[in-house]
Amino acid sequence: MSFCSFSKEYTENDYTLIENRFLTKYMPEADGFFVKVYLYGLFLCQSTASDFSLASLAEVLKTSEDKIRDAFCFWENYDLVEIVSKEPFSVSYLPVRSATGRPTRINYARYADFNKELLRKMSKIGKDVGYAQSVKYMQFLDENEMQPQALLLIAEYCISKQGEAVSPAYIFNKAKKFIREGLCTYEQVEKALSSYNAHEKEVVALFAAMKIQGAPDESDYSLFAKWTDEYGFSFGAIKAAAKHLKKGTMRGLDGVLTELYSRGKTDEKEADEYLTQRENLTAAVYKIARKLGAKVENPAAYVDEYAEKWYNYGFEEESLCDLAGYCFKYNLTDFSALDSLVEKLFAQGMVNTESVREYLKTKNDDLKLFEQLRNVCGNLKKTPANLALIETWRGWNFNPEMIEEAAKRSAASASPVPYMNKILSEWKRENIFTPEALAKEEIAASISGATAPSATKTATNRFVSPAVLAADERSARERYYAALREKAIASAEKNRAIADRIEGFTENEKQLSQMEIDLAKAEIFDASSLPALQVKKADMLKKRRMMLASVNLTEADLRPAFRCKKCSDTGFL
Repeated sequence: MSFCSFSKEYTENDYTLIENRFLTKYMPEADGFFVKVYLYGLFLCQSTASDFSLASLAEVLKTSEDKIRDAFCFWENYDLVEIVSKEPFSVSYLPVRSATGRPTRINYARYADFNKELLRKMSKIGKDVGYAQSVKYMQFLDENEMQPQALLLIAEYCISKQGEAVSPAYIFNKAKKFIREGLCTYEQVEKALSSYNAHEKEVVALFAAMKIQGAPDESDYSLFAKWTDEYGFSFGAIKAAAKHLKKGTMRGLDGVLTELYSRGKTDEKEADEYLTQRENLTAAVYKIARKLGAKVENPAAYVDEYAEKWYNYGFEEESLCDLAGYCFKYNLTDFSALDSLVEKLFAQGMVNTESVREYLKTKNDDLKLFEQLRNVCGNLKKTPANLALIETWRGWNFNPEMIEEAAKRSAASASPVPYMNKILSEWKRENIFTPEALAKEEIAASISGATAPSATKTATNRFVSPAVLAADERSARERYYAALREKAIASAEKNRAIADRIEGFTENEKQLSQMEIDLAKAEIFDASSLPALQVKKADMLKKRRMMLASVNLTEADLRPAFRCKKCSDTGFL
């Protein structure tokens, strides 16, 4: 605030300027009281009084604060003032010359009956309709094609739904919705609202069934009309679907009923049976997923793609859970893998519980046999391909004892599974399917004139092709040289670690590396510097040898000492 100001006496003898535009354009359209409020507010803008409040103005003008608020709302509509704050109430006056609000002439006499009826309806719930609100209602009617009686009907409907909480904005939103739908006359609105009221009991019952809080609105009634008129559902069918949702929404119920309609399940009994089946399938999907070790977020997709098909094939939940557990043992933890197994069993006619149980017993026996073979061979991997071979060998009429015998004879091989397959295929070709038949064949082979050691080798390997034997010998040779090479490298790395702990050794090595680069550059660009560099390198090498000698090492100890100098322990020349 400035240090200079007018005294109260000075301001009382001063003038309040009013723009002519206000007198000619806006004052003729306004109520006398509204003009009085505007002028006194204009005077306050130029006054030095800082404690003059809304209550003070109401006292001076001998009126209520609400009526003064209505007056300023009226002038705000014409862009002559701006209500800056409603609590505490504060107004900012705007220039008349820049006002953009149009001084619309409202025919008050035309809407007199409308205003009386609206006030009567609002007074029933203890609400008043101020002048500013009346202007908004009249302007709404002027700007839209809706009949006054139709708007009164909508207001009455909104009052019945909202009670004391009803607001002009809520009523206008409902009215605009009707206008967008082309419902503007009293008869059209009455028909639409009567449809809402006619189904109110049913929609409220649906809200209770789904435990929805609050009251239904127009969108809920529109959905109900769609279900009954367009889809052809009875209320019983709709309520049955709502009970299956337990705690849902009208939009969620719409999705369920749309699905029922697309599947032709519009009858109450059909809808209930279908939804009951879907619930059972959903529960089954979760059980199967737990057995399978899979995570399911949206069960509906799994029901549609898998569970419904499996049940149509004739599989029972118990069988499907057992098959899921079997897949889990084989690290097949997704529904597509289980589906492949189900399709395979269905193609073979194994659908009922007994046939599935027998199939799984055989598979579990195969798994136990595989574990026995793994104990014999040591490095067998549990893959579907290896497990399938056991099924194949059983199909060749070999019992577990013969398969295990083949595993014993293959244990020393680098690739025991192909070795076993070769042995078993040879036994099959020779019709050797029992341990007794195998013993007779080996005795006959040993009597063939071979020496004892070679006879033993012949008895062991006569059922294996030369190619497999050659591959085994190559693998053994590679393992031998790999061990030698690994030992030489490990010894060199150990010596290197000892050398790295010598003070200055690592720095010396870096300098020697840089020296090699400097020598290469000197050969190309400056040959005259080569002798000096070579002398410097010799000094570095001498220093390096002295460092290594301090820990009883030589330069050769830092390199792998391969046993075979020709192949460097690779086995290849």
